[in-house]
Amino acid sequence: MVATGREQFKPTLPPEDAVPATILAVPGTVIQEYAVADVLADAIEAVDPDLLIATPPNEAAVSGPHVAKLVDVPVIIPKRNATPTVEVIPEAEVGIIATNTPTDLPATPADLARDLPNARNLDGIDHGYLVTDRLELSIDPHHRRTRLEGIESYTTEVPTAWRTDAITHLSTRLRPDYTTVHRYTDGGDDTTERTLSIHGIGLTTGNLGAGVDESTQELAVAKVYRNGAVCTTSYDPTNFGLRGLDQVGQTRAERLRKRGYDTREAVSRAEVHEIADIRGLGQSTAETIQASATAVANGEVVPIGDGAVPDGDPIFIDIETNGLNGSTAWLIGVLDGDARTGTYLPFRQRTLWKPAEHLESFLTWLAGTAANRPVVAWNGYDFDFPIIARQLEEHHPDRLEEWRTRYRFDPLSWATQQDNATLPGRSNKLEAVATALGWEPQTGELDGQTAAELYNAWATQSTGAEARFTPDWKRFESYCEDDVRALATIYEALGEASRRPPGTATNRSTTETTSQGSLSDFS
Repeated sequence: MVATGREQFKPTLPPEDAVPATILAVPGTVIQEYAVADVLADAIEAVDPDLLIATPPNEAAVSGPHVAKLVDVPVIIPKRNATPTVEVIPEAEVGIIATNTPTDLPATPADLARDLPNARNLDGIDHGYLVTDRLELSIDPHHRRTRLEGIESYTTEVPTAWRTDAITHLSTRLRPDYTTVHRYTDGGDDTTERTLSIHGIGLTTGNLGAGVDESTQELAVAKVYRNGAVCTTSYDPTNFGLRGLDQVGQTRAERLRKRGYDTREAVSRAEVHEIADIRGLGQSTAETIQASATAVANGEVVPIGDGAVPDGDPIFIDIETNGLNGSTAWLIGVLDGDARTGTYLPFRQRTLWKPAEHLESFLTWLAGTAANRPVVAWNGYDFDFPIIARQLEEHHPDRLEEWRTRYRFDPLSWATQQDNATLPGRSNKLEAVATALGWEPQTGELDGQTAAELYNAWATQSTGAEARFTPDWKRFESYCEDDVRALATIYEALGEASRRPPGTATNRSTTETTSQGSLSDFS
């Protein structure tokens, strides 16, 4: 095999009507470091996976009975079996194949059922996902380059019929946000260029060089689709179970369990003085823990301060950028009105050589239709507001002061940094909080990273004589609309909560909350 490079990655969007297969990837170290019956059980309930895949390090720890009794879905440990393991998810129209080594694979996917007595038949399956631990990342800090270790030998060992567009390769030694397309030829007289699509679903275990933290052990969720689309996210185990409560670490979680408070629901039903009596807590900490448990268990905002959200009719915004540390807000989604009936306005970059024309249109609209109204963005102080300011400074410095003097409000900062409210999500990300409050997303498995990757692919290709690739802009405008309606949902809940005395709930029963236990609670 002759490697010819890695092309700029353009993610495949999931079909809008497709059902995914959901994989929960569990490092063995998570099993060793956390209470399985608390943290992992809560993660399984939230994710509702079609199968679990054990990932390094120490993946054998996932094979114990303490894990098996928590799930009624297959648990795959690629290194454990001498022959490939095959799981078919009929409703998703995909097959998951895990192998210790590619040389164990039969010549073609169709031969699996014939050659392996216990293998599932892949007939009628649109796409296959081959799980491997043979690929990992290394970093050369001196030349600032990364290398996909093992790719040459892996490509050689994988049978030819498995190196097609109908097979995607999932590595348990690559982080979930790692994606690439490996380009190669078979060598010799055959100069045909072929590709392998590769996605990470585990932890980076290779040589990352000095200064890189390799200690974090996270769970990963991968949603895989019949067209080869893969959506992956990693999650801190401390978002789950009792560890997910504010100010609760390992020691406090153990002490709560010893007192009989083994779930967040149990903590939410306890009297504050009962929690305060636990060694090492006290009244103030007990109030914080109980408020956190109540917010999650009831799916509501619990006020803990006496602040109020701004008066006036807010404008809700959310931006899509060219990366997490982006310099370009190529889409500004605006909601004028409430979460359900408000009018959505997308201000989007239309042409590559006019990167801020839409930004000027947005400011003109603000100065006219929305004059003197607060502009609201989730995590706006750290993300949306400064990115817009930097883009104005570069392209429209004459309007920078107009933006800087505009009244802007960040409800995430107001709730968490200013200690005014406890939020109900398993994390404080926008979708997590909104979903816990009952909001239902309409655009499926899209995210900011995918939007950024497709924007960057468009921007790069459009610089040539001919634009060969155009993203589905309408779909991303709809995704951004989802986000601003989610933001409005949270804002309305914060406003309602701020009118209640601190520490009070609405006495909602947990059975009234339909969104608990869903993946979106912590995405």
